[in-house]
Amino acid sequence: MRHAWSRLGLRGRIALSIVAVVLAAVGLAILAVRREVGEVVGAVLLGGAIGLAAALVAGHLLDEAYSRQRQFVSDASHELRTPLTAIRGQLEVLARQPDPKPAEVQRVVGVALAEAGRLERLVEDLLMLARVDEEVPSHPVEISCGPFLRRLASGPGAEGITLGTVPGGSIEADPEQFTQVVRNLLANARRHAGPQGRVELSATAEGERLTVFVDDDGPGIPPPERERVFDRFQRSEASRARDSGGSGLGLAIARSIVERHGGRIWIEDSPLGGARVAFELDGFHPEVEHHPTRHHG
Repeated sequence: MRHAWSRLGLRGRIALSIVAVVLAAVGLAILAVRREVGEVVGAVLLGGAIGLAAALVAGHLLDEAYSRQRQFVSDASHELRTPLTAIRGQLEVLARQPDPKPAEVQRVVGVALAEAGRLERLVEDLLMLARVDEEVPSHPVEISCGPFLRRLASGPGAEGITLGTVPGGSIEADPEQFTQVVRNLLANARRHAGPQGRVELSATAEGERLTVFVDDDGPGIPPPERERVFDRFQRSEASRARDSGGSGLGLAIARSIVERHGGRIWIEDSPLGGARVAFELDGFHPEVEHHPTRHHG
């Protein structure tokens, strides 16, 4: 039975599902109405029409989901094939040389390691995106904003990142997912930074809403591209021209996580001259100031 169902294909399963939903609607209508024949016929027709409409909508949604999945697999295959092709090409060049010089071997090893690192990052991003799509439950806890952002701005791989103003207080968020968003934005900013490599992480708060900013001094992102770069496997024209090594998934992952937490993320001009990527979340609790108690003698 299971093999027969799998052989039907997506469209066959959709068609069979439509028939099943319509028959179920008809059966329920007959069971629910036990009075006059006219009422039964009317209920059957109405139930069948509703069931058919629901099935058609479900089929359309399944078809869209299938198309998106097929596009995603196609894009992922292309992105994975690129570093693999580069590695294979370099090894084939080396293999054609009967007695390659040490310098040439070192060059090929350097290219292969760089492409392998790119491949590893892409696989990690794909796994993270799969987790986000599966809507893995978040586990929000109280996070102290100052120490949390300071750690991300000074940890491994954070060379050249400065920490700007950060409000005192805490926010309720999943620390792993919050970290993923900030790290993705910092990595994106570092890839697009200008010759001076300036990247700044800062935050502001208004009421119960925290806004985090990641700024760089690079070429910026033109307004027409600012929404598109959040799509999967999409990069700005400047990024493609410079071949910055990004997978085109970092911003997509960040947006998915932020929106799942009820926030929003956007791009604007940066005070540093490049791009500013900002996101905001609810659940911020300002730091309560404690005043010393005065004792009157």
